[in-house]
Amino acid sequence: MQAKGAKEVGVEFYSLSKSYSMPGWRVGFGVGNKNLIHALARIKSYLDYGMFQPIQIASTVALNGPEDCVHHIRDVYQERRDRLIEGLNRIGWETPSPKATMFVWAHIPEPFRKMGSVEFSKLLLQEAHVAVSPGLGFGSYGDEFVRFALIENEHRTRQAISSMRRLLSGVSD
Repeated sequence: MQAKGAKEVGVEFYSLSKSYSMPGWRVGFGVGNKNLIHALARIKSYLDYGMFQPIQIASTVALNGPEDCVHHIRDVYQERRDRLIEGLNRIGWETPSPKATMFVWAHIPEPFRKMGSVEFSKLLLQEAHVAVSPGLGFGSYGDEFVRFALIENEHRTRQAISSMRRLLSGVSD
């Protein structure tokens, strides 16, 4: 909502899933244009009747409580991001570091790009035992990319980098 005019035309959503370790609880909120928020609330009122009260209470406590856990979780994801980016770049898979997300979008290396993201994702899974999301699942412009989720610890990330290095080094340009 920091962009000029965003409050007049936009809506921004926030989830407690990662920041407060509440994945699967499906709790979050939206802020922004009053008319759009009202319309979304009306549509939502037709779809359900609210969430389980203990989840609402836990979410309220989390949002009103100390932020120590949020800072810790942010640091964990940042460390995971840095390890993955360093590893990808070290094996020749040039990938920029994202600024604020728990995902890394990587342009498919040139020798594999013509495969598209679905086939390349299958190759990574079958040959390197590394699961990524094909970019095509996020729209046609994503087909030259794969998305890594920063969910694994450092040891598993090192294993994945090593497996991908073997796969990528077996291809000649």
